Amino acid sequence: MMMIGMMTAVAGAIGFIPAIPIPGIIPPITLQSIAPILAGGILGARRGALSMVVFVVLVACSVPMLAGMRGGLGHLLGPTGGYIFSWILVAFFVGLFVSYVPKLKVWSLVLVSAVLSMVIQYLFGAVSISFTSDMSYTAALQMNVIFMPGDVLKAIVASMVIVRVRHALYGYGARREDVLRNVS
Repeated sequence: MMMIGMMTAVAGAIGFIPAIPIPGIIPPITLQSIAPILAGGILGARRGALSMVVFVVLVACSVPMLAGMRGGLGHLLGPTGGYIFSWILVAFFVGLFVSYVPKLKVWSLVLVSAVLSMVIQYLFGAVSISFTSDMSYTAALQMNVIFMPGDVLKAIVASMVIVRVRHALYGYGARREDVLRNVS
């Protein structure tokens, strides 16, 4: 339970870093999309997703946890809402992938799940943009291309952090579930 709260706090702390608006592009560039990758990779599928659920609920309650210290239901129902809601699935997907990788010695395996999780964010983000603007779903999806270089860089950093933190918490190459089973 404590780790879920801590990961939610980490996601909120990343919100202190302001968003970078791009003219003509609806969602701004933020560092915060790294948080669900870290949550799933470190905590596992269920706990990582739960930490993002807590994050989304806090944002809905107007706690300023989004990039640039923003919050409120308007952000969840606006053009960026799809990206934010996708973080729950991203954390679950990355956590699921990491739990099935036998040894996390190679961060490139984690990188694959992190990059694929970005695709989930793009798909959900395009849905919210197409619903809240006059842009078609295809155009909204194509708009995400501008985010790819930064997102790949975030995925690389997140992958390296996940491997190191899991090694420190659960032992080198150990799966969190196996360690917890042996402890209890």
